[in-house]
Amino acid sequence: MADTAIVGVATFASRLMGFARNAVVGALFGQTWKADVLNVVFNIPFNLRKLVAEGAMSTAFIPVLSRTMEEDATGLRSRELVRSMLSFQILILVPLIVLAVVFAPAIMALLAPFDTAEKQNLAVDLFRWFILYLFLISWSAVLMGVENTHQRFLIPAISPILFSIAVIVSLLLLAPTMGVYAQIPGVLIGGILPILLQWYGIRKLGYSMVPRLRFITPDLKAMVKKWGPALTVSGIALLNQQISMTLAATLPEGSASALSNAIVFWQLPAGVLSASVVTVFFPRMSRQAARRDWQATSGTMVQGLELQALLLIPAGVLMALFAEPIIGLAFQRGQFTFENTVLAARVLFWLSSGLFLSGVFNFLQRFFYAKGDYKTPFRVSIVWALTDVTVSVILMNTSLGVVGLAVGSVAGFAVGALVLLVLAWQNLPWRRLGILGWFVFRVALALVPVVIAWDAALPWTGIWWKDGMTWTSFAFLILEGLVSLVLYGVGLLLLGIRPWKLWKKEGGQL
Repeated sequence: MADTAIVGVATFASRLMGFARNAVVGALFGQTWKADVLNVVFNIPFNLRKLVAEGAMSTAFIPVLSRTMEEDATGLRSRELVRSMLSFQILILVPLIVLAVVFAPAIMALLAPFDTAEKQNLAVDLFRWFILYLFLISWSAVLMGVENTHQRFLIPAISPILFSIAVIVSLLLLAPTMGVYAQIPGVLIGGILPILLQWYGIRKLGYSMVPRLRFITPDLKAMVKKWGPALTVSGIALLNQQISMTLAATLPEGSASALSNAIVFWQLPAGVLSASVVTVFFPRMSRQAARRDWQATSGTMVQGLELQALLLIPAGVLMALFAEPIIGLAFQRGQFTFENTVLAARVLFWLSSGLFLSGVFNFLQRFFYAKGDYKTPFRVSIVWALTDVTVSVILMNTSLGVVGLAVGSVAGFAVGALVLLVLAWQNLPWRRLGILGWFVFRVALALVPVVIAWDAALPWTGIWWKDGMTWTSFAFLILEGLVSLVLYGVGLLLLGIRPWKLWKKEGGQL
């Protein structure tokens, strides 16, 4: 799967830049109340993009664009749909952003109820600027969807790197005089640069970014019809994530930043591995579904789940084992202390344990979307969110504190993934599910030597990450990481799994 590898490598570089961005924030502001406000407020437009940009919009847009490409070889309908989509976003987003700026105090009181007026005022100031990013990322997401549907993945995958670079440069240059406000120009410039980068590729494909005055077309109506249910599902996910950040804001100082910093690391395998598989397989399943080749669609779905297991199970185990070292080496400097590392690592440990479950949950949602079924993901998302919030609220009021929010997240993904898996298999041979289960079991079994080796080495090495980033700690991280990967690879071979065969497999018949 060369396309998956391209997206994975590019996204990995993007996530590394995201780490660097968070490391700069941590070094400048630590896990203080200002960092809490900055992280909580930025997450609001960052999560909203899932409604009108990369999430719900792409989920509805890509299947419709795929259908126009199959039905109209001239490309005229596809070009009209893209221009109509850009016009539609202007109609939706401009009034939304204006209202958000005007009513920012009320929105912050609801979504980020900090306990002092100073924190609340800072939240309002930052939000009024950060919300402008929503329009930029939404236009960029349309361009990404076009290129991905045309099986062009590299430029869309590397575009987010420009965002991180802009924010990092802005913080380093302006933080001494502007404080946390230094992130504002970086966010806005970082939203413009990906659009400029993708503009050339879009023109080569024959598309235009000029909006249409008469943009209501049958294809746009079909997209909006699909967008409504997808918007509801993404809205549930957004509300669920925002509830977690809001709950973290009510916990002791540093809790919100600990959750935010842990999520940054959790998003590395989630964004690089899981999202890369989804990015490549969703357009393919959509094209197969547009041809009504359900057998091929289901075969691609099974292959995607196997790749998710092969990549996400080891990633989750390794990230759980190395939670303290990677956070310590990345963030522990300046105002970021070892105690901050321990708290964020506890959150990351539990999030990592649910990494594969989250991958299955998100991938199977796309499987149903590709088939044109939006009701099933909606219903299951309600169950997922209720499970997450219920468990989180119960556990956050125990000694777990912010760690309880991570446990709640894992519980929600476990329930959601199991329900979607059962529903996806209703019209498929159950024998194939047994084969998939045996594959997942062997992948997990291959990691047993890794865990044993980690536990055996710890009494000899000690807490080598306690002082943060040093040459010694960096060498230990590289050495133990390589040993872990080698042990995992040997375990796969001994258990009869040949990853390169799965990688080359194209999917199709079950």
